[in-house]
Amino acid sequence: MHIHRVFPAFVLLPAFVMLSLALGGCATPSKSFLGTPFPNLSYADIRKPNSPLRLKLVVEFQRNGEHFPKGDVPLKDYANRILVNTGVITPVEDQGEGEVRVVLNNIADKSTVAAEQAGAQYPLWMIGTTITDTYELSMFITMQGKTISRTGIKDAVHTALGNISIPDYIQTFPHDQAFGKVLEQMILRALQSVQKSGELAKLENLDIRFRGYDELVAGIAIISAKAEIHGFELFNALGGQSGHPLLRT
Repeated sequence: MHIHRVFPAFVLLPAFVMLSLALGGCATPSKSFLGTPFPNLSYADIRKPNSPLRLKLVVEFQRNGEHFPKGDVPLKDYANRILVNTGVITPVEDQGEGEVRVVLNNIADKSTVAAEQAGAQYPLWMIGTTITDTYELSMFITMQGKTISRTGIKDAVHTALGNISIPDYIQTFPHDQAFGKVLEQMILRALQSVQKSGELAKLENLDIRFRGYDELVAGIAIISAKAEIHGFELFNALGGQSGHPLLRT
């Protein structure tokens, strides 16, 4: 039996689930696990550049493809921490060197929820059930007019309530950690993909070239300023009148 929730538990947990948990005071605590067929990634699987990209973080939380503004704040908080931990991107508030945009869509099957609610004759903690959150992530990295993207990255969180047996080989965790863990896996998969393809390296090299150009321009400006100062000092030492030495004949 599967009930598909429409938003993470830490933001909006359906009333019927809350009621069932309250009635089941001595029931087995809920446990969650990821539903992706891909092996879990760690931060060690992501290559850290010598210097992280400083990008403005923009997020959008969606529910069934429609923007759900209440989800933007927790999504940004989690995404910010995950990106910092990768060492690849340092989110900044200003435009920085570009932008990283994270769009997360929570896909819900409303007909399944309605059917389960209508047919439930006993509390969920008594009959046992599994709540499923399905997500789809898209990530866009834009720098110097160039954009690389990864879309359609899917994952799911399954949460067992009541009399549900979970095999020992499945890694479980407390439900309040579920959203952070599923988002972490999807972001890591997106970054690993753009690194393996070489697309991110091209942007990193582009960034290095522009940084070098900026440093060169700044260096020339400093040298020019010093040259003007020294020019004035030399001209005055020779008894000249005030004025820019290069403009006098």
